[in-house]
Amino acid sequence: MELPPDTVLVFDRDEELFVFGSFVHATNWIEAIDVDEGEYAAVYSPDGGVWALTAPEGPEGSVVLARTGSVDLGDLERRVTRYWRRHQTDQLPRDPLQTARFLIEGENNSRRGWLGRVTGLLRRDTAAR
Repeated sequence: MELPPDTVLVFDRDEELFVFGSFVHATNWIEAIDVDEGEYAAVYSPDGGVWALTAPEGPEGSVVLARTGSVDLGDLERRVTRYWRRHQTDQLPRDPLQTARFLIEGENNSRRGWLGRVTGLLRRDTAAR
């Protein structure tokens, strides 16, 4: 699976990792109040590009994600390794790119699974009538 070009990896202060396939998806999902309170520790592109996550209008405003121009692949790799050790204990650790693919595919599969179950129930209900 090829990752979307604007994929971002967002780490919270508990070392949980969220991967978004687009900047828009990330900024729509992340709440300004959480950014304002320092909930998110770091944001990267899969190649180690560093992103700044801000809430310039305060806790009630919008979230802005911007490139910083810096690259810190070493820190990204350390954070990904800690993520695997802490949150994916039954899996072998993967590099940042593999991790992003793994999490996006998992999210897509869970959506398809849910939608498939609902569609199946609707079809079964309709066929029973």
